[in-house]
Amino acid sequence: MLGPIFLAVVFDLFDTLVDFRTDLVPVVEINGKPERTTSFNAYEALREKDYTLPPYPDFHRLWIETSKEVWGERDRDPEHREVTSRERFRKFVLRLTDIQPGQCDAAAEIAMETHMERLIGSTEFDSARLGMLARIRDAGIKIGLVSNFDNTSAANRLLTRTGIAPYLEATLISGEVGYRKPASRLYLQAAKLLGVEPGRVLFVGDNFEADVSGPQSVGMPCAWLNPKGAAPPGEAVPPDFEIKSLSEIHGILKLDASQ
Repeated sequence: MLGPIFLAVVFDLFDTLVDFRTDLVPVVEINGKPERTTSFNAYEALREKDYTLPPYPDFHRLWIETSKEVWGERDRDPEHREVTSRERFRKFVLRLTDIQPGQCDAAAEIAMETHMERLIGSTEFDSARLGMLARIRDAGIKIGLVSNFDNTSAANRLLTRTGIAPYLEATLISGEVGYRKPASRLYLQAAKLLGVEPGRVLFVGDNFEADVSGPQSVGMPCAWLNPKGAAPPGEAVPPDFEIKSLSEIHGILKLDASQ
């Protein structure tokens, strides 16, 4: 009997294994308009520690400006290098001029951890996906994960809380490895950690550039999770598979329903 086509599956994290819910992000009023942001949570956490802060609207403006600046520089980097959340929050706190230089690292840590807890708390996980992962593992197919997330500790907390972590034989978080998808090295590193040739690994994710074009750059087959039926961008090479639900992965892997 022929063996499986794929010896490993590598998943994206957000909006693939775990769903990010913007409606769960806190709402605050800024200049008379409602806005979803974690900045007020960070503001309150710093105030509780008696840090001297500007009025909240100014704090939020600096929060947004710093993030846009850091992410803009990051996204223009042709090497796809990551900027960690710790770097980003330190840059932000340095703009809060009333905080003394010797207090900046501690203040940045408080703001970052508060933000990250609210962020991962704004996710939703369908526990039926653990059954999917169990079936894949029980079929002898290795499981890995590659995620663009600038805080490795928060990502690992989320993987543990959802119960995903025990199923993973390789986990690459951009905040730890220093590069973001679609950097080719990430897919090659995942395949190496799993001990499988890239051509026998199926990559599954929702972002076309990161989860389709990226794997394709190293000859790794991919399944594009596209629940809304969006069109592929421009003249992009289409994915090997297109799915509306993760439940379709079993069919691609040719796992018997009774398994």
